[in-house]
Amino acid sequence: MRNIQITVIVLFLVVSVIFTSFFLYDRTIVDKEAPMIVCDGLPVHVSVHATDKDLCVGLTATDNVDGDLTDRIIVRKVSQLYGSNSALIYYAVFDSSSNYCTFSRSIHYTDYRKPRFSLSQPLSFNISSKVTLEDRLTASDMIDGDISQRIRLSSTSVSILEPGVYPITVQVMNSSGDTAVATLPVIIQSVTSRHPVIRLSDYLVYADLNEELSEETLRSYIVSARESSGGTLLDAEDIDIDWSQLDTSKRGCSNISYSYTNSRGLAYTVFLTVIVE
Repeated sequence: MRNIQITVIVLFLVVSVIFTSFFLYDRTIVDKEAPMIVCDGLPVHVSVHATDKDLCVGLTATDNVDGDLTDRIIVRKVSQLYGSNSALIYYAVFDSSSNYCTFSRSIHYTDYRKPRFSLSQPLSFNISSKVTLEDRLTASDMIDGDISQRIRLSSTSVSILEPGVYPITVQVMNSSGDTAVATLPVIIQSVTSRHPVIRLSDYLVYADLNEELSEETLRSYIVSARESSGGTLLDAEDIDIDWSQLDTSKRGCSNISYSYTNSRGLAYTVFLTVIVE
């Protein structure tokens, strides 16, 4: 019995010594101080295609044990946009003891622009036919690339039974939370092989605010025109262009019509939509 008591006491003393040793080691030897990230305070202007290294410009990191950790700074995430071209960047840095610190700051993109739409075919459909967008309307973004699958039709009042020009509104959002909106004309008309044919190189283009677009420029979008689907080729000068709606002094969509009436009295019209940014 006495031997058991002695053994228990010895084990208690051993455990106490070990615990005390680890406690003292942890308090005096183990590094528990987090590193520090310091910013030079200068504004950060970068491209949307900037690398993580570019995003870390102006930052330094130091640690009481490891010294300079600037090369170990990582970009944790980039926030959604705020304002027209700014975002918050979140950083972190770890030392060799797994201590870490975080930091955030604003950056400004020098070349950012909103997502853009493209239209490969006119939004022109025969009476009673199905109106489709997927085969001709696409969207792209400087950050996300092709975002056509995110296009949403927000409003429409198209009647496929009545000839006319109907506006539809489409929108698309990129991963940064920025949304582009466009109002496009849908033409419902009766077209046969005897009707004129007008093809444009583009059916949707972008212009800068207050940019001047001449009639010569607008005619340059005409790729080909015929009296009918297999008829005589027409000169671009034969096509009537109505650009009275065009106003580049304000942002938004303007529609320019290209039309022609052939010798049979059959008319055909397509639109070029100009989006002023």
